[in-house]
Amino acid sequence: MREEQDFQDWTAEQDERLRASLGALRHDVDAAGLPDVRFVMRRAGRQRQRAVAGVAAGAAAVLGLSWFGYQAMDSTPSTAPAGDGTSVTTERDQDEVTQDTTDDSTSTDPESSDTALLVTPDELVLAQSGGPELSLFVPPTLWASDTFTSGATTSAGVGDFESTQLFDCDPDNVTWGSTDEGTFGIMTIWSDGSAFGTQRVRVLDSPDAAASYVNDLDAALATCQAPAEADNISLDVTPLELSGAYRVTTEFGDGNDPIVEFVYVVQHQGTPEAVSTIQVTDWSGEVTDAGAASELQRLADLVVDQ
Repeated sequence: MREEQDFQDWTAEQDERLRASLGALRHDVDAAGLPDVRFVMRRAGRQRQRAVAGVAAGAAAVLGLSWFGYQAMDSTPSTAPAGDGTSVTTERDQDEVTQDTTDDSTSTDPESSDTALLVTPDELVLAQSGGPELSLFVPPTLWASDTFTSGATTSAGVGDFESTQLFDCDPDNVTWGSTDEGTFGIMTIWSDGSAFGTQRVRVLDSPDAAASYVNDLDAALATCQAPAEADNISLDVTPLELSGAYRVTTEFGDGNDPIVEFVYVVQHQGTPEAVSTIQVTDWSGEVTDAGAASELQRLADLVVDQ
């Protein structure tokens, strides 16, 4: 009898709010970004595809459970028409509008390293045993540039984590929680709904160990080739004028446009046992080697003295 009373107490206002929430969830699922097809092809068979599928399945499950829960609470037809194009303003939308207004009124120069906020731990993949100091990461908003983002803003967020490996042939390739994971942190940078940059900070036992680590990564980059089993791709690795920086071009045998990435390995000066590996994808295909080298140097200068 109590359950019947609860159903009778269900109001039209609650019905409208539930519908609005379901609509907002459906919008979030539809707006979820998918990786570039070339990116998926190059990493076919890896956990990335399973992770994307898991996100979609989880969102669909939440949506389905919410809908069936609503059907159980009210089996009578609703008076609210579905899909009539009527916009419903939710509390979340109002909060976002308020937040946007507040941000505009208190904004500061995104190019100033003095005012840029450091990345937060929940925006990073950190080693189970602990991660580096947050000051060793480039502030997320400072990744914005005319070179790689056409001036669009940037932010940090956890990307798809399979291992610490950032590029083909990367010898730093350990899984989270493994006995040899060491101390590391990985930050993924997003712009316009796409991930385009990554910074991995690896902290070694000593400055000498860090210098040896840099040499190992440089040697791996300089001699990198596509794995034998990947018969549909080939790699072209070209060193830039900036020492420790390389252009890595992935060519596809089926004629798809190549993927161009720039990788820079640099040892920190203020914390000489720390090494940053910065990887940036040129989705436009228009970035020159000189432009990339200048931008990689700028990013490194923001943190290597830490």
